[in-house]
Amino acid sequence: MTYQLDRRTRRDEDRRHITPEEFFRQEFPGLAAKHGHLAASGMRALGTPPLAVEVGGSTWTILPAGTTVDVQPGAAEGAVIVTLTPSQFSDWVQNQMTFNGFSVARDLHFRNGLLTDVSTWDSLWIALLEGWPVTADTLTFLDRHGAPLDLATAFTPDADPADIAHFLREAGYLHLKGWLDPDDMARIVADMDRALPDYQEGDRKSWWATVKDGTRHCVRMQEFVERSPATEKILSGETWARLCSIVGGQDKLEVKRAQGRIIEALFKPVGVVSGPSDVPFHRDCHLGRHAYTCSSMTIGIALTPTRKENGCLQVIAGSHRVAMPVEIAKARPYLPVVPLPTEAGDLTIHLSCTLHESLPPVFAERRVMYTGLRLAPQAGGAGPMDAPLGELRERVNDILRNEYEAGAKTKTTSA
Repeated sequence: MTYQLDRRTRRDEDRRHITPEEFFRQEFPGLAAKHGHLAASGMRALGTPPLAVEVGGSTWTILPAGTTVDVQPGAAEGAVIVTLTPSQFSDWVQNQMTFNGFSVARDLHFRNGLLTDVSTWDSLWIALLEGWPVTADTLTFLDRHGAPLDLATAFTPDADPADIAHFLREAGYLHLKGWLDPDDMARIVADMDRALPDYQEGDRKSWWATVKDGTRHCVRMQEFVERSPATEKILSGETWARLCSIVGGQDKLEVKRAQGRIIEALFKPVGVVSGPSDVPFHRDCHLGRHAYTCSSMTIGIALTPTRKENGCLQVIAGSHRVAMPVEIAKARPYLPVVPLPTEAGDLTIHLSCTLHESLPPVFAERRVMYTGLRLAPQAGGAGPMDAPLGELRERVNDILRNEYEAGAKTKTTSA
């Protein structure tokens, strides 16, 4: 059976304020009956403690109960305790925000546990809310004819479109080899160099990082397409239109015009010590709103060669089908980790639910561009409610910069 790309089960128009009393008394029993076995099996397999949620003056603990999960008032012994405001709780139970989202915003408060416990509960929670399994006991990788799938497959432009679309849905990613002209990639690299003086730290259209010698470097440029005719030509060309049609398959995608913030150009310098440059394993939907927007796609355009020895994108195959916790993915992944080394002109695609990371370059800077494709809007679906997470993503650069500067100031004062 072909995996379905559209995983949207919730609509923004249905969002409302939900209290702990209302949720645990009225909604939790139905969720436990439908998906509780997935959360319980995940807790057993990963050795996860119960979760106590503290909101105002009330506390509720979610804990295993045979083959499912149950909830009881108060904080059970051995539970990791997360403290939420009423507004945070309402967002959390509706998948508007996750614990990871609160953490990125530096607004996560917990005790009696480790970050790994909280990360695991993000996965257990999506299992309970949406029926996304946490363990991989029955996961297989098969091609569309039922034969074992070669996870290292790289598809050329003459590959069968049906094989390409199936691989994306089965494995959660693609490596497309030789789809774009390397000469165009060289032109885009030159466009990046010419555009760089137009970007300044704090301009809200670029991200910056600190390297080992203490200097700040631009690592991401937004609003780049207007500064790069070669990029605009690619995004408006026949090859790109064919690509969007192939990966969409039976799912209708929203293809936007090549303007504004349609694409971002990234520098990957050597020796980054602080800043949003190379990010360890994460999901694009891990801040929240998986059930409102997934699966979208992120497309990487390799401008320079990438190798595992000098940094490249890595993905965890099947992690769009199994809710492996992010912190466990970083330390002991239980699904195949697949590096995607590329030549200039190659493309990578990963689904928003697929765990992926960018390895840091070791001996040479590399460059890449990223753009995205989303599922076509549905009635009452994703809309203005996307804005808070979009704003949070844009604030990440400022958050990391402020923390780095505070740390540097503390070291100087101590010295």
